[in-house]
Amino acid sequence: MLSERTLSPAQGAGRRVAQEIHELLTFAGVDVRGLDEIVVGVGPGGFTGLRIGIATALGLGQALAIAVRGVASIEALALGIVAYAPAAALVVPVIDAKRHEVFAAAYRGQPGAGLVTVIEPHATTAEGLVEHLADMVTAEAPAYLAGDGLHRLSGHAMPGIVAVPDTSSAHHISAVLLAQRARAGGARPVSPLYLRMPDAEVNRVKRAREAAAGIARG
Repeated sequence: MLSERTLSPAQGAGRRVAQEIHELLTFAGVDVRGLDEIVVGVGPGGFTGLRIGIATALGLGQALAIAVRGVASIEALALGIVAYAPAAALVVPVIDAKRHEVFAAAYRGQPGAGLVTVIEPHATTAEGLVEHLADMVTAEAPAYLAGDGLHRLSGHAMPGIVAVPDTSSAHHISAVLLAQRARAGGARPVSPLYLRMPDAEVNRVKRAREAAAGIARG
């Protein structure tokens, strides 16, 4: 039996993770002591959400003495696009990274939840992503894009870039696809895949530079 729950992105959703896990297991009729493995998405994504998710997974794994494996969330998103796009198409998961940026990558699907990396996961602007793809796609050999960062590419349409319809489930990171990716050899260490400095670190560096500039002027 497969069961899945989706939390809304409302503020404070992270505090409900443990409660949602309990309710999901109850709904599925599974005792928490019957779990034999935990798979957790490690990003890229929001810094706070990643920390909460990973800490919860590691804490539960330690309490139950079971393995915890990480999977790049962006790869699970890619698998959803693979299921939608034509065979051998370039699939491009796009996650909203805020700061007018996206986290993106490009893959080609293989049987059994396998992926061939064409562009490594990275943080970029919408313009930067489109420029990167421009040399790789044509109207006859397009790239299929999906994810919650797709809205940042509005106004950057070009031949060869196909936006998956808003109604498709390919826009959402599925726990089922995370598990499939782990079983297909896509597991990785359980540590956040940030791809850029956290906001707090960016602000700290900015303050330090401003302070240094003030001293230099003085």
